[in-house]
Amino acid sequence: MVYMTEELKFQLAEKYQKFLETEFVVFDLETSGLDPQKDEILEIAGIRLRGPVEIARFETLIQPTRAIPPEVEKINGLNEIFLLVNGRKSKEAMSDFLSFAGEAIMVGHNIKDFDWLFVLAHATRHQLIKPTNNLIDTLLLSRKLLSLPKYNLTEVARHFGFENRNAHRAMPDVEVNAQVFIKLMEKMMKVE
Repeated sequence: MVYMTEELKFQLAEKYQKFLETEFVVFDLETSGLDPQKDEILEIAGIRLRGPVEIARFETLIQPTRAIPPEVEKINGLNEIFLLVNGRKSKEAMSDFLSFAGEAIMVGHNIKDFDWLFVLAHATRHQLIKPTNNLIDTLLLSRKLLSLPKYNLTEVARHFGFENRNAHRAMPDVEVNAQVFIKLMEKMMKVE
């Protein structure tokens, strides 16, 4: 058992109080491929949190400008016809998402190496102001705080007792990731 000094307990309590007052946007994207420079965002979802409390949601489908590869459709179930009928123009959707995000700290699983790169590429592509939000990557955080055989979102969620039933759709992934994020923050601040 690790012994905590009163000073350390006080510092962690202060950090947890700051966490409770901070706004985060847990988000996820579904894309037409892996290259932010040439592939498209097909779906964006986000949940705005103040500490562990949900205060708003954002979810939109985006119309593709070219065919979606069959292997991508198999992963997320999104096809051109569905997206053309139900989606929005990419520039409009990205602009609305960036407004929703504001200056919140952006949170996601593997966002530093994937999702955030797509956000930056699409902001540039559509001549929108490039966001400069701080990021928390729950993949990197879970690798630091947990000892698991795999660190994909489904496995990390399972570790905390959550099930990722509809993986590879943006909002279900965000809902699970938000729960994982809260658990990781509590673990980091020793308030579990």
